[in-house]
Amino acid sequence: MVSCAHKVTASMLDWHTIPNANDRLKWYQNKGQMKLNLFLSIIFVGMVLNGYDGSLVSGLQASDAWQADLGYPDGVRLGLLNAIGSISGLVVGPIITYIDENWGRRWGIRFYGYTMLIGSVIGCVAGVSGANGYGIFVAGRAIIGLGLASFLMTSLIVVQEITHPRSREIVAASWDSYWILGSVIAAWVNFGCVGYITSSWSWRIPYIIQVPFALYILIVVQFVPETPRFLLAKGREAEAYAFLVEYHGNGDADDALVRFEFDEMKEAIRIEQAARAEKWSTILKSRSNVRRLGLASLMVFLTNMSGSSIIYYYYTTVFDLVGITDATTQTGIQAGLSVFTWFCQIVAVYIGKFVGRRKILLYIWPTLLLSLVGLCVSSGVFANASEGDTKAGIATVALVWIYLGFFNGSNPVLYSYPAEVQTFSMRSKGLLVWNTVSQLMSAYTTWVDAIALDAIGYKYYIVYMPLVVIQWVLVYFYMVETKGYTLEEIAIVFDGKNLSLPSVDILPAGEHQSGEADDTKSREDENN
Repeated sequence: MVSCAHKVTASMLDWHTIPNANDRLKWYQNKGQMKLNLFLSIIFVGMVLNGYDGSLVSGLQASDAWQADLGYPDGVRLGLLNAIGSISGLVVGPIITYIDENWGRRWGIRFYGYTMLIGSVIGCVAGVSGANGYGIFVAGRAIIGLGLASFLMTSLIVVQEITHPRSREIVAASWDSYWILGSVIAAWVNFGCVGYITSSWSWRIPYIIQVPFALYILIVVQFVPETPRFLLAKGREAEAYAFLVEYHGNGDADDALVRFEFDEMKEAIRIEQAARAEKWSTILKSRSNVRRLGLASLMVFLTNMSGSSIIYYYYTTVFDLVGITDATTQTGIQAGLSVFTWFCQIVAVYIGKFVGRRKILLYIWPTLLLSLVGLCVSSGVFANASEGDTKAGIATVALVWIYLGFFNGSNPVLYSYPAEVQTFSMRSKGLLVWNTVSQLMSAYTTWVDAIALDAIGYKYYIVYMPLVVIQWVLVYFYMVETKGYTLEEIAIVFDGKNLSLPSVDILPAGEHQSGEADDTKSREDENN
């Protein structure tokens, strides 16, 4: 051992200051991080595909050919078409949880690739040769829904568990920004196809574009390793350490941060396994675990019941209510809006590094309330004007942009938070609760929104206003801040108990020490 090395425990030194091989390298020298980024790319390509698919159907509704091929669905039929993916996703949730916990995290992603491939092809042939276009398209949406739920649950786990600790928070926060990127692509594809092609290819071309994305996922997933936490839980310690060495330490087996990570993960999983923390009976006995599940559900409540579903799924109806009915105009507005919301989310990811999770939501939700009030007023003015009101239409477009701009600023929190607050042993089950509540609420909103908008029009905005107020109150009193912690350290924030964490040998830059990681030691932290 080098004589000037000294040992510190986590109670003496913040893990952010522990030296790491990556700290001394330029990005092009860091082969381990570049390989890790390739693995992460499958998550982000999957999210691009998710965003593309999720935004596609709302744009296709502006296509006369799509309407004709599917028999002009509206009201209940249109609501079912949008909700069927959530219904099928609800069914597949428990199956994917079992697979993620026992067979590995990759299978959920692989299943997503297959369902996107099959569902896209089936949906694309809807209405051909006089077939039941609506029924075939809905069947394709149901198959895609199975894969979407699988991917969301699995990818949220993977992006938290394989990312380098220095970049975990920002990478996890940027997860949903790729959904927005997918929606940007869908909006411009719709603008070019739906806006300028009159045949059925106006909607078949956008739909079949999903196939190459699905093929990329199916190919690259074959090379993605299992997460180190999953490997440790299965007793495959050598493989877990090798993963951390190669991808977090750029091949340095004696890297101090790698040894810290390994010992921290190993100790946390040992404690959880000793307590049989993966069992539902154990999870539901702990107040902190119930709170974790409650917070995952709260994020779903904020996502689905704040009025965003109206604009995401039925923006053509929103514009119809204020006299903007031309397909080219509608798709053009949506294309510009998608670029704007993507920019807003990227800015929010950066701001989140400094502000934290809780404050972002507390700042954004009052803006959503004011936007809903404005949308209700502008739509009401247009509806009650004798010949329509052009200014009211312009105001509605502006308010839609304001609402979605701020709402997308909250998405980095809404989608990263449910996975990071769970312990390793309950992460799959926590995401099962998240998916179940999410699919139920999504199915409800996408189906009921269509019926309500058809029945009472702009007055439906009023339903969401008190819900937004309730959500702000719940965030203020119930949400826990997690900024700056590793996944294992977040347990301290919830439990307020001692957590055994490793000690590490800190060496001067450029010097290395061979040998195994030291025994773990405990530290005390105050509950945040």
